[in-house]
Amino acid sequence: MTTISRSLRRPGLACLIASLFAAAPAFADSEIDALKRELAEQRQLIQQLLKNQEAQKKTEVQTAGPARGAGLQMGVPTGPSGTLTIYGVADVSASTVNSGYGQKSTIGSGGMTSSRIGFKGEKELGEELKAVYLMEAGLLFDTGSVGAGGITPGINNTGVSSGGQTSNGSQIFSRQIYAGLQSRFGTLTAGRQYAGSYTSSVISAAMGAGFFGSSAGLLPLIGGMPTRLNNSLVYASPKVAGFSGQLTLTSGSENNVNMVTPTATGSTAMTTDKAGRGGDLALYYAGGPLNATFTTWSLDNASYAVPASGAQETGLAKRRGWQVGGNYNLGFATLYGNYVYGRIGGGNYENVTATLSKAEGWSLSAGVPLWGGKAYASYSQLDDKSIKNRDATLVGLAYAYKLQDSTTLYGSWGKVLNKAGASYSLTDGGNLVGTVAKPGYDPNGYMVGVNHVF
Repeated sequence: MTTISRSLRRPGLACLIASLFAAAPAFADSEIDALKRELAEQRQLIQQLLKNQEAQKKTEVQTAGPARGAGLQMGVPTGPSGTLTIYGVADVSASTVNSGYGQKSTIGSGGMTSSRIGFKGEKELGEELKAVYLMEAGLLFDTGSVGAGGITPGINNTGVSSGGQTSNGSQIFSRQIYAGLQSRFGTLTAGRQYAGSYTSSVISAAMGAGFFGSSAGLLPLIGGMPTRLNNSLVYASPKVAGFSGQLTLTSGSENNVNMVTPTATGSTAMTTDKAGRGGDLALYYAGGPLNATFTTWSLDNASYAVPASGAQETGLAKRRGWQVGGNYNLGFATLYGNYVYGRIGGGNYENVTATLSKAEGWSLSAGVPLWGGKAYASYSQLDDKSIKNRDATLVGLAYAYKLQDSTTLYGSWGKVLNKAGASYSLTDGGNLVGTVAKPGYDPNGYMVGVNHVF
């Protein structure tokens, strides 16, 4: 009996073991799937934690940290406010220039590009809509001052607002300051902003807005080309097939007057409520090695001259002009060029002030890779057709060497060749420049410096 029972149990045990081995793959697959699900859930949790941590960091940068909620400054939002980027340029240089008063050596700020600090940000609003803003101040490393211009509040607009605008003192965000909305249909912003014509003159110059000898320091004078416009509304289109555009409209000086009014007590300069009004239009194309641009502008002058005796202007002159330019990358070199035509006329301006009432100019320049850096050469010509012997020629050479992507060593030389009646100065990216001693003098100068981008 015992022998029979043992013999019966052995096949049963064998069957159980066999069935377990047969089921093992199914159990293993089930365990692996469970582990995969658990790992995926943990990965999602970690990603969410990291995202929350990053958002907290951005919020603290924007609102000065967790102590912000303690009421350190009343009236400032403390909630999440999207992303914030702090950026800037630190540019210092040493130069020697002769403007007719002998060779003068100075320490400067902005020999290659203007020194600055800026804050820009955006916040998603949903439905492909973003809130955007930018605030950019000029800096002077030679004196520690804010690179600023005087505030021009407009006549009869001098009262202190509830926001604390005192209408005097330094213009801190003199470079740009604006806010607006961005969507897939383009960006609409309001504030103090660059005109498309000026930015086009910069991309059409190998030396950009800086360096002694850059055409961007001379040709924008033609037709009173606008650089930055206060009280402006800008629409920037999205890029379509390489084309894009920018339309800038400005309400001008915003003078609160209803008649012809002196700009100051006892002044012979007069103005009206239309001072500075107008617009600027820029069209761009970028495709392959070619960048091209066409711009045009029309703006009223801010004031007009009514001296006590002699010829007088009778109203605000209009500043008008157009420009075509761009650059082309040949591989071994990049070529740049532009042509500018402009007129300043109306209100008897042509017969009184007359300067640049009709003028044209052009430039050719190039950037060539050399010795691990880049060498530049530029030639520009300004022809003032309104007054005889007021023409000028500008030439420049420069070399820039990148120590890193953010740090560049540079040197440049420039010279202005003024006709007998012209007195144009040698300018660079952001320094004070020496006034020419007398018409017909040819200023020249050398400069070396370092440019840090952060």
